[in-house]
Amino acid sequence: MQWWWSLWSLALVSQLSAEYLLPGDIAPLHYDIKYTFDVDPNTNFSFYGIADILLKVKKNTAKIVLHAQDFQVSEERITLTGDAAPLVQDVKLNDTYNLLTLRLDKELIEGTNYTLTIPFYGNLKPGLDGVYISTYVHKKTSNKEYLITTQFEAISARKGFPCFDEPIYKATFRITIGHHKDYTAVSNMPLESSSTDNALESLWSWPTIAATFKKQKSSFVWDRFANSVPMSTYLVAFVVSTFGHVTSAPGLSDTTFRIWARSDAIDQTAYAASLGPKVLTYFEKFFNVSFPLPKQDMFAIPDFSAGAMENWGLITYRETALLYDKTESSFTNKERVAEVIAHELAHQWFGNLVTMKWWSDLWLNEGFATFAASLGVAATEPAWRADRAYAVDNLLSVLSLDALASSHPISVPLDDPKKISQIFDDISYRKGSTVIRMMSMFLGQDVFRQALTNYLNKYSYSNAEQDDLWAELTAVSKQHGGLTRDVTVKQVMDTWTKQTGYPLLTVKREYGDKTLTISQKRYLALDARSSSAVSWWVPLSVLCENEVGRTPEKVQWLADNEGVTSLHRFEHGANSDEWVLFNYDMIAPYRVNYDQRNWRLLAGALTSSRYTKVPVLGRVQLLSDAFALAWTNQLDYGIALELASYLQRENDYLPLSTGLAALSKIENALIRTPDYGAFQKFIRRLIGETYHRAGGLATKKILNGENLDSVKMQVMTSGWACRMKVPGCEENAIELFQKWMETENPDENNPIPLDLRRTVYCVAIARGAVAQWRFALARRRASNVAGAASALLGALACSRDVWILSQYLEWAITDGSEVRRQDSATVIASITRSTVGYYVARDFIYTRIEDIYKAFDGQARRLGSIVKILLNQFTTQKELDEFLKWFEENKKYFDESLLAIEQGIERARVNINWIEKNKKVVVEKLREHTAFDEKLRIVYTSKGATIRPFLKILIILCLFYL
Repeated sequence: MQWWWSLWSLALVSQLSAEYLLPGDIAPLHYDIKYTFDVDPNTNFSFYGIADILLKVKKNTAKIVLHAQDFQVSEERITLTGDAAPLVQDVKLNDTYNLLTLRLDKELIEGTNYTLTIPFYGNLKPGLDGVYISTYVHKKTSNKEYLITTQFEAISARKGFPCFDEPIYKATFRITIGHHKDYTAVSNMPLESSSTDNALESLWSWPTIAATFKKQKSSFVWDRFANSVPMSTYLVAFVVSTFGHVTSAPGLSDTTFRIWARSDAIDQTAYAASLGPKVLTYFEKFFNVSFPLPKQDMFAIPDFSAGAMENWGLITYRETALLYDKTESSFTNKERVAEVIAHELAHQWFGNLVTMKWWSDLWLNEGFATFAASLGVAATEPAWRADRAYAVDNLLSVLSLDALASSHPISVPLDDPKKISQIFDDISYRKGSTVIRMMSMFLGQDVFRQALTNYLNKYSYSNAEQDDLWAELTAVSKQHGGLTRDVTVKQVMDTWTKQTGYPLLTVKREYGDKTLTISQKRYLALDARSSSAVSWWVPLSVLCENEVGRTPEKVQWLADNEGVTSLHRFEHGANSDEWVLFNYDMIAPYRVNYDQRNWRLLAGALTSSRYTKVPVLGRVQLLSDAFALAWTNQLDYGIALELASYLQRENDYLPLSTGLAALSKIENALIRTPDYGAFQKFIRRLIGETYHRAGGLATKKILNGENLDSVKMQVMTSGWACRMKVPGCEENAIELFQKWMETENPDENNPIPLDLRRTVYCVAIARGAVAQWRFALARRRASNVAGAASALLGALACSRDVWILSQYLEWAITDGSEVRRQDSATVIASITRSTVGYYVARDFIYTRIEDIYKAFDGQARRLGSIVKILLNQFTTQKELDEFLKWFEENKKYFDESLLAIEQGIERARVNINWIEKNKKVVVEKLREHTAFDEKLRIVYTSKGATIRPFLKILIILCLFYL
């Protein structure tokens, strides 16, 4: 099935090189970039700049091609200096590909260096990429404040200065920034000097600048920063602001850490100031490669599109991803801050020190940063067990997205730089991380870490591709005896990175002896489209019931040519009455289907009092597999639902959250149907006891609040209990919210437990009227903590009043409204997901797409994600047909998000197919399970609970065989 990716990639090479990529005849060695900014709306945020670029000629050429966008170039003053330097005869800008072409009067000579000087100027504007203006209102003074910040990844450095804006063109940078003395400038490198002399005087004299700025030169200062290490253009960064900062305590790291924030939020930086240096120090030891810069600044930006950006030495964050207030931020807010900080610091090695050659291998950046983040958090917050939790979260996300035929390989050919943003998705991040974790497990930690150190040292300040990594891993592996079956890392990993999807293993036991057979094919959510033409090298981690507690055996392999055209035979140690479990440690992203007898043995284990003999990750894998296989009619829903029934006793957050996430797919299909009540009743039976046992809204407080998993369990069960109408849940939420409304000075005094606030807010607003909604809006306006404001932002979308939701959607695309540009997608997505909001949002998207598109300028990926969420709600062919007709008429708005749309359409078809094939039988089984539990409860009650637990299990097993 994957042959077309290879052909497509080959066919695109010549087109890509000729049409989109820079010619490669010239490479930059050093940039000297000088700016003068006026952070003043009265002069439309004017700026002037000069780019002096030291060039090395690699091949004789009579033209220079580089990138430029969104500013004016003073064409007549572009010069080239050097030995017998030619003159610039003609300047042309291709707006489609942002290519600035300079034609010369004679050729540049190979091996010679020249300096290209380009004066430029323009006006900054509010936005979320390039060099842009961010605004905020100071909470104490009520003054509107402005700052300048940057976001250059992936291809927006060209919006900041003329440059060779492709990751392979690494160079050193010297940045000089002129600004008003009331502001502070920070860049990648430490400040070297400050001067009151105009650094741009040679080309932009002060009288010229003053004519635009209308200010005295004495009000300005020019800050010059030290030369950078060699790096790609997308990592250049600077901030000009009136922010304050704190410096991390000495002794945590050899690198100076400063955390910057709004002056009225500086008290929220303590956690980042403590955690950041610890994580950096851990990574230096783990990678055995020192951090090369003398300082690390981290900024909380009020307007920021992504979660954070790993600019070398100056990491920028959303406020929710860096700031933490122990009195206003939830435990999950704290976890989010830790995860993002660790992710961005991991990038200082994977992405910054060693960079992919082209965005096709984005996963080498994002996959490694995602994987390493789990290690960094686990090392600094060991009680959270982040390495386990993040591995599960990542793998389950992969199993969902990669089950679509419209998914893409980890290493994906890109025929247009404008499509780069589409692969900043779960495949690059989460699947990348998952297969890296897989490698660390089958290679062993010692081999894995030594190979990473060799890789980082060999390609420092340079670029690499995945084959370079495979070579280092294979070399160290061979030094330690190599992998079993003499397979190389490249042979194994190419099947995971160059192919779309993941395998479904079908396991059938021979109960007369201790053998079984395995076959493999790709798992697809629409199984009829599955093909046997694709296969993998699959690491097999197998656990038999009688081996629980023993040292695991070495990983065995299913080769990519095994289990494809013929069955692969495998020996194991289980007796005929004992279960066999594959992928018990979730070593790799694959699903497993067993013969009926083994499924029943596994179900019997889970529904018994000895369910903990099945490892936690094994329970996660079983639940995920059972519901996915039932969804595609490869397993009876009776078995899946019976497996789920054990969740009434599950005390571990990961299996319970997995089971409920699997059931939420059924909820999504039934929520707008008359049968939703049957689903609610089933879930009430399933989680009722856990809800009351765990705490949370059942007790109107968080119990065991220092334990992250316990807190997550309470938050999750409270959310589900209220949604499923467990008696008392919504009433408790409404009571807490009303108490807050009646509290004196509610902005300072909130009686609702921190981690329950999102659930309480949503319930109260959904069940309340305009008074509750306006109260929440007022609290959001007054909030000075981003995490607290974010909770209210989402809750405001819970209203069931159509006019309120319509107004909220309007705000989402209106500049200067209650919704910041960075939050627009969150608001629209939240409304789209809600039961009433779905209809309002669908009409809004269909009728206002042009306005939405304009509002999302520079955020095409987010536009695609909103429409994808809408499509995921579809359950009828009529809905899909209406969309397809509308999409055909509005396709021009989705040039940069077609992948997300294609995946959304497939999701809709998956839902529709399930409704047609499974809805009736699943609803019947939900009712049967609920009725059975009710009858059993009556028997327990009438007989004084004299039926012993083993009898209940016996009844359940009998039902299986029936």
